[in-house]
Amino acid sequence: MLGKYFALMRWWVRKWYPVFRWFGRVTDQEEYVERAIAVTEDNFERILEGDDE
Repeated sequence: MLGKYFALMRWWVRKWYPVFRWFGRVTDQEEYVERAIAVTEDNFERILEGDDE
């Protein structure tokens, strides 16, 4: 059940990536936003992989 929740959260956050990237460009923080997106993806991967154990 928790795996389905995080899969849904991952899908929802990915839908917002273009908005986050646009906001990063507007605020001149593109590198920070890209790093935050990468960390978020890594965290979701770790959570979803660890859920099966």
